[in-house]
Amino acid sequence: MRLSKIKLIIVVGILILGSAIEAQTMDWTKKGNPLNNQVNGVAFRADGQKVLSGTSCHPASIRMFDVVSSNLEWDYTVGHDYMCIMGVTFSSNQNYIAAIEEFGNIFVFDNTGSSPVIVDTINTGTSYGFATAVSPSNDKIAVACSNGKLKIYNLPGGTLAHDINAHLSFGYVTAVAYSPDGSKIVTGGSDDKVKIWTNTGTLLFTCTGHTGDITCVRVTPNNNYVVSASADDKIKIWDITTGTLVRTISGHTGDVNSIDISPDGTKIVSGSADKTCKIWDLNTGNELSTFGVPDSGAVLAVAWSPLGNKIVTGNEKSDVTLWSTPVFSHLNSIRNISFEFTLYPNPASDKIYLHFPQNTSIDQIIIYDPIGKVVFTSQQAVKEIPIHHLPAGSYFIGVQIGDKKVVKPFMKQ
Repeated sequence: MRLSKIKLIIVVGILILGSAIEAQTMDWTKKGNPLNNQVNGVAFRADGQKVLSGTSCHPASIRMFDVVSSNLEWDYTVGHDYMCIMGVTFSSNQNYIAAIEEFGNIFVFDNTGSSPVIVDTINTGTSYGFATAVSPSNDKIAVACSNGKLKIYNLPGGTLAHDINAHLSFGYVTAVAYSPDGSKIVTGGSDDKVKIWTNTGTLLFTCTGHTGDITCVRVTPNNNYVVSASADDKIKIWDITTGTLVRTISGHTGDVNSIDISPDGTKIVSGSADKTCKIWDLNTGNELSTFGVPDSGAVLAVAWSPLGNKIVTGNEKSDVTLWSTPVFSHLNSIRNISFEFTLYPNPASDKIYLHFPQNTSIDQIIIYDPIGKVVFTSQQAVKEIPIHHLPAGSYFIGVQIGDKKVVKPFMKQ
């Protein structure tokens, strides 16, 4: 009876630990606009060290924040000749910043100097612009416009490369994304359809099933799947090679305004008009976490850091918020395990010490860095692990017995 109670306490404790690990923690929150205009777009730089935001008007702001310090490093005010910024992005080589303005103008900034400098303003000739994406090769920029247009321009210079009648001529192309290998472009429209194209604008597949405007599209890092978000409160996953529906994810109670995919391709983060962000398992559709800024209104923009350990969100109250998020892929096996260990000190600088229950047979000890890379392994139940060589930051240590594993976070100072 006493042993059963002990096991129950351990299991409950591990369940609580699992919930704590899966919770997002807020690193910082800043305003994207001096007048608290809503944030319509956010993006990480390819090295994960900077965050970009773009807001509604008047005036509209484009701002860049340092991820570590939260310092505002660039503050660009859009002139009164223009309207709201609907989306922002970095090129993968970090040389360009692109922003799409509400009336169909694209601002292209050179980002190679100490501060971004505007080098092109491209007028799409359409009534509205909604989203933009820079090609992985950094030589093209695709723009989702009104009049059913998908337009592709050359970088640098901004000359028109392709003018594509992508969706209904009286409707809007509301979302656009390149596949990571650059071979395909995906669009979403106000006709509730997702379309898959070659990178020069030949239609491959039309994906039907949403019942509301498409708000955002993304392609998984392995180039296999398209993920779409819609005003029908749903997220859908499509096979990029056939255009067939793979999975529908439900759980939000308002428009899903924005989505992004973790760099390991296993999770989706979503932001919704229901004032929440959620993280989903891409392979199962299961909800892993819900988080958000209290009393902040609709979440309009989300982005996942290329390093995997941060998420940035933007909302209608002008909050640009950075979150730390755990490495989920190593935590899925911690449920219903009847063993435990202690870890100390935490934070630590030179060594961490482990204590196991008596007669516990350990198969493996693993330390993961913030993006899931293994930085230490031992096949023995070592009780002292040197960590002086590790950079400061967040880590996870997993203790494995058979196919079961308990994972705990710790900080290296």
